[in-house]
Amino acid sequence: MKRRDFVMYSLAAASVVGVPASPEELLDHTAADPMDRLRDVLTGTVTCTTDPSTPKALARAVASAKRQVQGCRYAQLAMSLPGLLVELEPRRASAGDQHEVDRVAVDAYHVAASLLLKNGDAASAWLAAERAMAAARRTEIPEAVAAASRILTHAVSAVGHRRQGVGVAVRGADQIAGAVARSNPDTVAVFGALLLRGAWAASAANDRDTATALLKDAGRAAELLEESNRHWTAFGPNNVSLHRVSIALTLGDAGMALAEARYVNVEALAVAERRAVFWTDVARALHACGRTEKATAALLAAEKQAPQEVRSRTVVRELIGDLLMRDRGGRVPVLRSLASRAQVTV
Repeated sequence: MKRRDFVMYSLAAASVVGVPASPEELLDHTAADPMDRLRDVLTGTVTCTTDPSTPKALARAVASAKRQVQGCRYAQLAMSLPGLLVELEPRRASAGDQHEVDRVAVDAYHVAASLLLKNGDAASAWLAAERAMAAARRTEIPEAVAAASRILTHAVSAVGHRRQGVGVAVRGADQIAGAVARSNPDTVAVFGALLLRGAWAASAANDRDTATALLKDAGRAAELLEESNRHWTAFGPNNVSLHRVSIALTLGDAGMALAEARYVNVEALAVAERRAVFWTDVARALHACGRTEKATAALLAAEKQAPQEVRSRTVVRELIGDLLMRDRGGRVPVLRSLASRAQVTV
């Protein structure tokens, strides 16, 4: 086996999150799949030789990465995130800094798992989610463990182990339920977001009763909190309503999804990614009901909120392809323009 040549990782890309880069950090950045750099880091193929950054610098970098994923700036994030993750290797921090670095690592690996899930790589996302959970457990902070449980629930369920995914969510929620109160808004946000992810996992397992119960619990938690983005959860009453749409769709009830969509104040959703997901779910429901023109209009609304969510995600591009197949007569001209921007052909 020939050793692969190392190349200089883009300093411009690394500067997006304020983390220095070195020739040894990442493998060939000209690879066809930009996620390969992220997988290289997660599998330990690369290491970082630069001096470790301070916890404050890492925290700023992770906050930037969080804003990128919630703003659906996936291409930029894919370039910058690997350089950040190599900075978070546990052995690099001093004993005094390790606790703060672990707190940062929970969010950083959460971002990595989210980006991998957006790109359809659930297996690698599971690996990143486990890293988040390991860091959370080292912090011994209940909210950090619950936050890691949320992304682990998503990754495990996305691989296909939905029952286990529900179990992760329920166990994590039970561990912080006693601290949920209006006076602890961050705890409420993490708790509610974890319940929503568990409800989605239950719906994916076709467990309607559990999904409904977890949604109700999340709704009660949302009553304690105004619409916000606390702890990077975007949790609030409208996010609960959005999940009712998604879960109805997952359970195969497009009509119910459209009915639930009427209760969502989309402009009140805290982040662009949530608004784009709402319109994409509406498009999926309309497509299931045979309403091609309205489904296209919903996708255009999603594109307006977050172009990369529509133009780059495989699941959305497949939906565009399905709409094109249905509209072979060309009755919806704007669909062709959308397909062109997303580079979808049939």
